[in-house]
Amino acid sequence: MAIRIETDALTLSRSRFATSPAGEIVATLQARRGPAQPHVRRWYAQALARLDTWTLDLLHALVPAAVEHSYVPDFLTPHPQRSRETRDGMVEAIAANPHAEVAAQLDFAFDGRAVRAEFAGGFRDERAYLSWRRRPAPLLQELFDAGEATLLEEAAAAMGRFFDAAIAGQWAQVSAVLDADVAYRAEAISTHGIAAMLANLDGDLAWDGRTLSLPRPFEAVVDWAHDGVLFIPCTAHAGPISYAAERPRTPALTYAARGTGALWPEPQRGEHAAGLGELIGATRLSLLRLLDDPRTTQDLSLLDGHGAPTVSYHLRLLSRSGLVTGRRSGRGVVYRRTALGDALLRGALPPY
Repeated sequence: MAIRIETDALTLSRSRFATSPAGEIVATLQARRGPAQPHVRRWYAQALARLDTWTLDLLHALVPAAVEHSYVPDFLTPHPQRSRETRDGMVEAIAANPHAEVAAQLDFAFDGRAVRAEFAGGFRDERAYLSWRRRPAPLLQELFDAGEATLLEEAAAAMGRFFDAAIAGQWAQVSAVLDADVAYRAEAISTHGIAAMLANLDGDLAWDGRTLSLPRPFEAVVDWAHDGVLFIPCTAHAGPISYAAERPRTPALTYAARGTGALWPEPQRGEHAAGLGELIGATRLSLLRLLDDPRTTQDLSLLDGHGAPTVSYHLRLLSRSGLVTGRRSGRGVVYRRTALGDALLRGALPPY
């Protein structure tokens, strides 16, 4: 099963890139019960410490953790109307969502609401669709009963408060990372063509010259992408590309931005860390630190900011030295730091 966006080369040439704080907020909420980058964990911790219970409960009800469910109603991430959406622009756009579209998204996602044939038809059968939908939290049901206008007003205000509490202090740096990613994609298009850029975004994203395809647990065909596709980089995004489309709006694809290591807290660099960087090189030291959890070359490239070929080169050197080990998993290789690598980082190398 897959989402298929009908777009030929001419149509795809009308595509554009844009950035928005809405994607950063939603991705941070989705990561709350699973692995996340350091800056995302910090944002969520700040939100927990600074926000009132009502705001957190509402956002948790609307945005499930990624380990629990994959769908977030699209009205929380409205299409940016400019290349760099602002905080206030995001809030206004959420509140201004068409009520009929919001009702349809809620019907798609939540138990107890209308079962629409156009949604159920995309699943194996109606039972599979009904088991896929989520049960709404009580406060969310109260807002359903109050109507779409009230729900949108509360959701928009909650998203604004989350941004203020968690991300605003670092938004200038986030914007710089996002701008750098867009520049990198533009360079890839000018050097290698749009097909190569698309292949680099996500291994599961396929384009045959007529259709963009994304694997999903349901079937959907987008035949109104007359203005191409809106590509949205996100520093907090993890996992496969996320998709949003509401006829007749331009379909949007949100993907993980490169170079997010620039948003991480500076490590405490004592004498040992400084000397280790001089010994093995700053890039290899960075990769060793990132291997606290098993990661693929693509994961490390996204986190460290270097291209995949550069990361692969340094991983080979680290592997030859016995500091990391790699194991094939599916189409890629997952790398782990060895006990020797752990000891080297701790400054506790065993005696000869």
